[in-house]
Amino acid sequence: MSTPESAQGTWEQPSPRGRPLDVLYIEWHIHPFRAERWYEIWEPAAARAMAFGAKGWSLTRNVEDPLHFRQASLWEAREDFERYWYSDEISALREEAVNYFNKPILPVWHTLIAGE
Repeated sequence: MSTPESAQGTWEQPSPRGRPLDVLYIEWHIHPFRAERWYEIWEPAAARAMAFGAKGWSLTRNVEDPLHFRQASLWEAREDFERYWYSDEISALREEAVNYFNKPILPVWHTLIAGE
């Protein structure tokens, strides 16, 4: 698993259209002894958000609760996230990982108002 120093992801400046970008967070709560396998399956899925129009993504692991992961991605259009989340590719990876995390998964939207 990646160390915090090598965490991946990019955060770009606000949309060239001048409107604030939307940030999507997904809180993943993994079953005990399954975090490594879940990460092997899901890290490539999180990275694929860029192919669907995400402007940045990250996957972080809670230091105090190593079974809690947070996926974040930056979007100009929420419809692009819908295309990503419900694509055959990502749906198949969610199905592959289904026995490793608690349900339900509830994506939460925020509006980026400041940052670099």
